[in-house]
Amino acid sequence: MSANKALDPRLHAFRPDLADARLEGRVAAQRHVVGRPARIMAGLCPVSRRPDRSAPIDTHYHYGEPVLVFAEEDDWAWCQSAFDRYVGYVEARALANPAAPTHYIATLGSHLYKEADLRSPSLDFLPRHAAVTIAETGLVTRGTGYARLDTGGFLPLACLLPQPPRSADLVAAARLYLGCPYLWAGKSFFGLDCSGLVQSAFRDLGVTVPRDTDLQRDVIGIGISVRDIADLRRGDLLYLPGHVLIHAGDGRVIHADGASMTVREDNLSEWLRSRHLDLEDCFVRRP
Repeated sequence: MSANKALDPRLHAFRPDLADARLEGRVAAQRHVVGRPARIMAGLCPVSRRPDRSAPIDTHYHYGEPVLVFAEEDDWAWCQSAFDRYVGYVEARALANPAAPTHYIATLGSHLYKEADLRSPSLDFLPRHAAVTIAETGLVTRGTGYARLDTGGFLPLACLLPQPPRSADLVAAARLYLGCPYLWAGKSFFGLDCSGLVQSAFRDLGVTVPRDTDLQRDVIGIGISVRDIADLRRGDLLYLPGHVLIHAGDGRVIHADGASMTVREDNLSEWLRSRHLDLEDCFVRRP
């Protein structure tokens, strides 16, 4: 069917041999299947374009993220995130049965310890907003409280909240990540790309936006025409091909910069000039 061409494979699970049952009648496939609910139990789970460790990584699922699993083959699972609908392949060992979250990582991240003791080995690193299910509390070692997860391991209670963490506004949320390394397909303390930074910042406002710049540019807020940097407002988003910057006010922008390999704050005029660009080259979205 030609309808396949109208659907973005990043956001719809279909391939020639298999497709999401919700797409039946819209895409051609040998079989249509109902996705099996699961959740991610790896702190940072790479999502690959193909079931191959050498394949490009397009995004990351985070611990506790609910997914639908459409196929499991040769230690790989073909999944779709229930958070931002992104489709891709993950290693099947990263999957666990669904469970309702009780708490969320409220700091930029937390180590998951083997024992209720910060001197014990770190089993994993869980990023901000990771949704966890606590099986036991009341564990205290040398004055530090811990919670045991249903999947095993212990988290410091100081890193947890019973509700998702929030920031005052988009700029405040983005500033949390200043100095973090740039990482293509990343969206955590360990590394972010430009659109991952935007998605993570919006998540701190309780808003889910698409993962990639081209998808964000089409749906976030409204497009506006801006002729002068002075007309920009705090929180405006400036899109260029393959890049996005967050206006922080006073002509400054926050972005995950692939040139310096870090999340940084820059003077917008100077940044544009250094790349032989003008404000007119930017597509501005106002949330």
